[in-house]
Amino acid sequence: MNTGKAILVALAMKEMTRKQLAEAIGLAPETVYSMCKSKNASTRTLLRVADVLGMKVSELIKLGE
Repeated sequence: MNTGKAILVALAMKEMTRKQLAEAIGLAPETVYSMCKSKNASTRTLLRVADVLGMKVSELIKLGE
């Protein structure tokens, strides 16, 4: 599972930028950029990202497979 890839794919699907995601979940844009380069993100972060994107965490994770 590559959570960074999953987040990038989901953002593209939702036509949302990493900066917009950062603002929506209350993180610094640099943190989101780093998270998108990483293969792992915390469960809490994945929950927040999925919520903002209107997805279930399981749907988000599948995008990184």
